[in-house]
Amino acid sequence: MLRLEIKHLRLVSTIAEVGNLTRAAHMLCLSQPAMSKQLAELEERLGFALFHRTRKAMCLTEPGVDFHARARKILGDMDALETELKRYGKGTTGKLRISIDSVHHAGWLPSVMKKFRTRHPGIELEVRHVPELLTSLRQREIDVAVIGEAIETPGVDYIPLNEDEMVAVLPPAHPLLRKECISVHDLAGADMLYYFELEQSYLYRRYLYPNRVSLGSFHHIQSIDAIIKLVQAGEGMSILPKRMVQEALGKGEIEVRPIGQEGFVFTWYAALFPESEKPYLSDFIGLLKSTVANIPERPESMTAAARKK
Repeated sequence: MLRLEIKHLRLVSTIAEVGNLTRAAHMLCLSQPAMSKQLAELEERLGFALFHRTRKAMCLTEPGVDFHARARKILGDMDALETELKRYGKGTTGKLRISIDSVHHAGWLPSVMKKFRTRHPGIELEVRHVPELLTSLRQREIDVAVIGEAIETPGVDYIPLNEDEMVAVLPPAHPLLRKECISVHDLAGADMLYYFELEQSYLYRRYLYPNRVSLGSFHHIQSIDAIIKLVQAGEGMSILPKRMVQEALGKGEIEVRPIGQEGFVFTWYAALFPESEKPYLSDFIGLLKSTVANIPERPESMTAAARKK
């Protein structure tokens, strides 16, 4: 089996391009005898001559022409690879993959993407939809997850972004609107339209199961717009982050009530591995935090709004 090395490719390519052993040796920082020896050893290993030797020049043989053409391609690819790897090392090229919880109102995204691309034009910013945010983060399928619950995970840091509030979303004239706030027991027998599968949801784990509350019916609908339209049509109620329903609430299409006397307030986080080898990740997080900081801390609490009335 032939064992060609990069130095062999450079040797042949340089001789072919300058046509002279002396000049080629100078370019490769070799003595002429050393270059002649390396070429002779290579041709002996190959079993054929790569060059015709004349007094005036070194001319490629037929197999030498083929060897040179392939050597140039390989050397070009090697040079491109080295350049690309250096850019990765400097953080001037690469890919940043982010995933956002489906019920997070990502109004900050266009502004952050625009600023990030201006600062890092060589970095591809990819927004991915993944079924399990933390699983994908642990498996390094994504670099940042915007998530509404800081579940303790080895190696993962949670950077607080902003607050939000889960509210009961109700159709106009729903009987529960007579109440200032909704308790977990008010959900007993309710027709629930929900984005997540019930038993995997925070609603179920935090409220329904511990209090042994059973719903009247449950419909798993993975479209916020569809949920809002169905609630508006009187097909049931839902529980969603208030930021997600602000527009429909402003239009009078739905009504909302806080969950509990103090409301169900929670924090959105950016989850990431802090030891990431991507130097531009910290800049993205900085842009995200500064942009989110200009958004009101959270929509006005429904309980506070009710008290004002």
